[in-house]
Amino acid sequence: MNDERLIRVSVWRDERPFWGGTILTIAGLVIAVVPLTLAFRFGMGTTPYVLVGLSSAFLVSLSGILSLRRPERADYFGAVGILFAVASIFGALGGFGLGTVLGMVGGSLCLAWVPADGAADDPSPETESVLSRLRSRCRGAVDSLSQER
Repeated sequence: MNDERLIRVSVWRDERPFWGGTILTIAGLVIAVVPLTLAFRFGMGTTPYVLVGLSSAFLVSLSGILSLRRPERADYFGAVGILFAVASIFGALGGFGLGTVLGMVGGSLCLAWVPADGAADDPSPETESVLSRLRSRCRGAVDSLSQER
Protein backbone atom coordinates (compact mmCIF):
# COMPACT_ATOMS: atom_id res chain seq x y z
CA MET A 1 0.00 0.00 0.00
CA ASN A 2 2.75 2.42 0.92
CA ASP A 3 4.83 1.53 -2.15
CA GLU A 4 1.82 2.08 -4.39
CA ARG A 5 1.30 5.54 -2.92
CA LEU A 6 4.97 6.43 -3.45
CA ILE A 7 4.76 5.28 -7.06
CA ARG A 8 1.62 7.39 -7.65
CA VAL A 9 3.30 10.46 -6.13
CA SER A 10 6.41 9.86 -8.22
CA VAL A 11 4.35 9.57 -11.41
CA TRP A 12 2.36 12.68 -10.48
CA ARG A 13 5.58 14.61 -9.81
CA ASP A 14 7.11 13.51 -13.13
CA GLU A 15 4.07 14.72 -15.10
CA ARG A 16 4.42 18.36 -14.06
CA PRO A 17 7.04 21.04 -13.32
CA PHE A 18 7.26 19.97 -9.69
CA TRP A 19 10.37 21.84 -8.60
CA GLY A 20 9.51 24.98 -10.54
CA GLY A 21 6.01 25.18 -9.06
CA THR A 22 7.25 24.36 -5.57
CA ILE A 23 9.99 26.99 -5.66
CA LEU A 24 7.54 29.59 -7.03
CA THR A 25 5.12 28.85 -4.20
CA ILE A 26 7.89 29.16 -1.60
CA ALA A 27 9.06 32.40 -3.23
CA GLY A 28 5.58 33.88 -2.78
CA LEU A 29 5.68 33.00 0.91
CA VAL A 30 9.13 34.54 1.30
CA ILE A 31 7.99 37.70 -0.50
CA ALA A 32 5.01 37.98 1.88
CA VAL A 33 7.29 38.18 4.92
CA VAL A 34 8.18 41.86 4.43
CA PRO A 35 4.65 43.27 4.10
CA LEU A 36 3.37 41.09 6.92
CA THR A 37 6.18 42.27 9.16
CA LEU A 38 5.33 45.88 8.35
CA ALA A 39 1.65 45.27 8.95
CA PHE A 40 1.96 43.54 12.30
CA ARG A 41 5.11 44.97 13.83
CA PHE A 42 4.76 48.60 12.78
CA GLY A 43 0.99 48.90 12.43
CA MET A 44 1.03 49.75 8.72
CA GLY A 45 -1.97 47.51 7.99
CA THR A 46 -3.56 48.97 4.88
CA THR A 47 -0.87 51.15 3.39
CA PRO A 48 -0.32 50.81 -0.37
CA TYR A 49 3.15 49.38 0.26
CA VAL A 50 1.72 46.48 2.24
CA LEU A 51 -1.14 45.87 -0.20
CA VAL A 52 1.14 45.81 -3.26
CA GLY A 53 3.58 43.50 -1.47
CA LEU A 54 0.88 41.08 -0.39
CA SER A 55 -0.79 41.05 -3.79
CA SER A 56 2.49 40.34 -5.59
CA ALA A 57 3.30 37.60 -3.06
CA PHE A 58 -0.15 36.09 -3.59
CA LEU A 59 0.23 36.15 -7.38
CA VAL A 60 3.68 34.53 -7.27
CA SER A 61 2.37 31.75 -5.00
CA LEU A 62 -0.74 31.36 -7.14
CA SER A 63 1.33 30.99 -10.29
CA GLY A 64 3.37 28.26 -8.59
CA ILE A 65 0.26 26.39 -7.47
CA LEU A 66 -1.40 26.75 -10.87
CA SER A 67 1.70 25.49 -12.67
CA LEU A 68 1.41 22.34 -10.57
CA ARG A 69 -2.32 22.02 -11.22
CA ARG A 70 -2.21 22.83 -14.96
CA PRO A 71 1.15 21.58 -16.27
CA GLU A 72 0.15 22.24 -19.89
CA ARG A 73 0.21 25.97 -19.09
CA ALA A 74 3.40 25.88 -17.00
CA ASP A 75 5.24 28.20 -19.37
CA TYR A 76 2.58 30.88 -18.99
CA PHE A 77 2.47 30.58 -15.20
CA GLY A 78 6.27 30.58 -15.04
CA ALA A 79 6.41 33.86 -16.96
CA VAL A 80 3.73 35.38 -14.73
CA GLY A 81 5.63 34.21 -11.65
CA ILE A 82 8.85 35.81 -12.88
CA LEU A 83 7.04 39.05 -13.72
CA PHE A 84 5.44 39.41 -10.29
CA ALA A 85 8.57 38.23 -8.47
CA VAL A 86 10.51 41.06 -10.09
CA ALA A 87 7.64 43.50 -9.50
CA SER A 88 7.62 42.54 -5.83
CA ILE A 89 10.82 44.52 -5.40
CA PHE A 90 8.70 47.68 -5.46
CA GLY A 91 6.08 46.49 -2.99
CA ALA A 92 7.83 44.05 -0.70
CA LEU A 93 11.54 44.55 -1.34
CA GLY A 94 11.35 41.19 -3.07
CA GLY A 95 11.37 39.37 0.24
CA PHE A 96 14.77 40.99 0.90
CA GLY A 97 15.90 39.83 -2.55
CA LEU A 98 15.65 36.15 -1.69
CA GLY A 99 12.01 35.92 -2.79
CA THR A 100 12.80 37.58 -6.10
CA VAL A 101 15.69 35.22 -6.80
CA LEU A 102 13.61 32.18 -5.84
CA GLY A 103 10.74 33.44 -8.00
CA MET A 104 13.03 33.90 -10.98
CA VAL A 105 14.54 30.43 -10.53
CA GLY A 106 11.14 28.74 -10.07
CA GLY A 107 9.61 30.61 -13.00
CA SER A 108 12.57 29.70 -15.19
CA LEU A 109 12.18 26.04 -14.26
CA CYS A 110 8.50 26.25 -15.21
CA LEU A 111 9.39 27.89 -18.51
CA ALA A 112 12.03 25.27 -19.29
CA TRP A 113 9.90 22.27 -18.32
CA VAL A 114 8.92 19.93 -21.15
CA PRO A 115 6.50 17.02 -20.70
CA ALA A 116 8.14 13.60 -20.81
CA ASP A 117 6.25 12.62 -23.97
CA GLY A 118 7.08 15.95 -25.65
CA ALA A 119 10.83 15.63 -25.24
CA ALA A 120 12.17 13.80 -28.26
CA ASP A 121 15.82 12.94 -28.78
CA ASP A 122 15.58 13.20 -32.54
CA PRO A 123 13.67 16.04 -34.17
CA SER A 124 10.71 15.04 -36.26
CA PRO A 125 10.79 15.59 -40.05
CA GLU A 126 8.33 18.48 -39.65
CA THR A 127 10.58 20.17 -37.11
CA GLU A 128 13.61 19.60 -39.29
CA SER A 129 11.91 21.16 -42.30
CA VAL A 130 10.86 24.19 -40.25
CA LEU A 131 14.40 24.58 -38.97
CA SER A 132 15.90 24.30 -42.44
CA ARG A 133 13.43 26.88 -43.80
CA LEU A 134 14.26 29.22 -40.92
CA ARG A 135 18.00 28.79 -41.52
CA SER A 136 17.65 29.50 -45.23
CA ARG A 137 15.58 32.64 -44.58
CA CYS A 138 18.12 33.89 -42.05
CA ARG A 139 20.97 33.21 -44.46
CA GLY A 140 19.08 35.03 -47.22
CA ALA A 141 18.50 38.04 -44.98
CA VAL A 142 22.15 38.14 -43.90
CA ASP A 143 23.33 37.81 -47.50
CA SER A 144 21.06 40.61 -48.68
CA LEU A 145 22.26 42.87 -45.86
CA SER A 146 25.91 42.14 -46.61
CA GLN A 147 25.41 42.86 -50.35
CA GLU A 148 23.89 46.27 -49.62
CA ARG A 149 27.08 47.44 -47.93
